[in-house]
Amino acid sequence: MSESEIKVFDWDAEISNDGEGSFDETVILPDGNYDFEVIKTEKAFYEPRPNSSLPACNMCKVFLRVKGGDLGNSLVVENLYLCERTEWKISAFLRSIGLKKHGETTNVGQLLHCDGETGRCQIRVDTYTGKDNQEKRSNKLVRFFDKEGTAEAKPAAKKWAKGSF
Repeated sequence: MSESEIKVFDWDAEISNDGEGSFDETVILPDGNYDFEVIKTEKAFYEPRPNSSLPACNMCKVFLRVKGGDLGNSLVVENLYLCERTEWKISAFLRSIGLKKHGETTNVGQLLHCDGETGRCQIRVDTYTGKDNQEKRSNKLVRFFDKEGTAEAKPAAKKWAKGSF
């Protein structure tokens, strides 16, 4: 966000943001499968770096509250790039919150209307070196799991029995 896009308050302004989506209260959860809630989604635009495998394109920033029970919650921000190469990931996210079924066609605009939806995902601990040359850790999304009932029913596999053809 550029400086010209940041809203500036005067002394009479009313505020209400209690820090939802803030990184200040997030914990690092161990690798595993967790429930999540969509805190918010935002429109954004991806400008590729040199040698990127993705083109310049629209993207949706999805802010997830990953629920670790007694361990606390982790904030995970996932970028969903609106291009053919990552269409599978958009579909996986929409299936995880129950807004799409396998094989079904849907509109990507749904991404902007899923605040409060819930699902399940797998996360891992990512270790990296920050700009301050200090080692840092964060949770990264590995995959979304289909919400129960979003996968098409597959026919039961036929069991082979000796002597039957």
